[in-house]
Amino acid sequence: MRAAVIGAGLAGAAAARRLRAGGAEPVLFDKGRGPGGRMSTKRADTPLGEVRFDHGAQFVTAQTASFETFLEGAARDGYAALWTGRLVSIDRYANLEPLREKQRWVGAPAMNTLVRAALEGLEPQFGRRARKLKGRPGAWTVVFEDGETEGPFERVALTLPPEQLIEFLARSDGDFPEIITAANAVEITPCWTVMALLDAPFDPGFDGAQIYGGGMRWMTRMASRPGRERHEAIVIQASPDWSAGLLEEDPDTVARMLCEEAFVRFNMPAPVYSAAHRWRFAQVKTAAGSAMILDETGTVGAGGDWRLGGRAEHAWTSGEALGEGLAKGVAQALDDA
Repeated sequence: MRAAVIGAGLAGAAAARRLRAGGAEPVLFDKGRGPGGRMSTKRADTPLGEVRFDHGAQFVTAQTASFETFLEGAARDGYAALWTGRLVSIDRYANLEPLREKQRWVGAPAMNTLVRAALEGLEPQFGRRARKLKGRPGAWTVVFEDGETEGPFERVALTLPPEQLIEFLARSDGDFPEIITAANAVEITPCWTVMALLDAPFDPGFDGAQIYGGGMRWMTRMASRPGRERHEAIVIQASPDWSAGLLEEDPDTVARMLCEEAFVRFNMPAPVYSAAHRWRFAQVKTAAGSAMILDETGTVGAGGDWRLGGRAEHAWTSGEALGEGLAKGVAQALDDA
């Protein structure tokens, strides 16, 4: 039995793995050019050559056995490593405290390799933006933005952000009131991220900092992370409120403003390269409260970090629950056959 999985991030990968374990043949589709989503890595052409920036999630942690097992396996295969840099918290008065000790994992040599590890053996189709479903329960066809279709699929797993999920289901055949209502109740905040490259050594006294008071919320020295180039590449992420207030601002202006704040607070030199990326759906502020949700037919379900919270592990846990929930129906159908 075939199952379509829309979205090939951590949630989609986890859902597909569980579907496959439950007897289904998962087929993954993603609008992006490659794996990553909010765990993406940006390759930038700069005056100093090509430089990579982890401009999404900065690290991941594990509290469940399943995600810990995945990370340890990814590390054995060379996809992940522990980040042991100088990680601190800085308040509005410039007081600095070390962050609580815990295992913080990063992809190696880039964050998106964690998603590559999760997708190994699944062969996702990238560059395919799904627009809607047509058909009926148990015989769904995925319609793409370019008019092409794929199907039929007995099951469909949706791992889209809530706003995109609502639009997708509103255009689709069938009725999905429970899923749409749940997605409407979720609140996700945006985040502006700035990537800056310096042409001289710069050490602010930390490798990664959680920052309070001002527009900045996080700052990372990329060279401190395992497997990265030795460029003095800096990633700055803005606070949710700051990002929301300047959501439609010009990216060059955002880059200038946050680099200027980094100069004022940490004496960061002017960069030789800078760029800003807007994550419109970045952090889950109000989660749905359960791991996943199915429609009344049990053939279409939705999951993602918006179900449980903003951590990468929440996306993984939700995806596993979604895949398992849909796979139960697959297993029952196979038994009946």
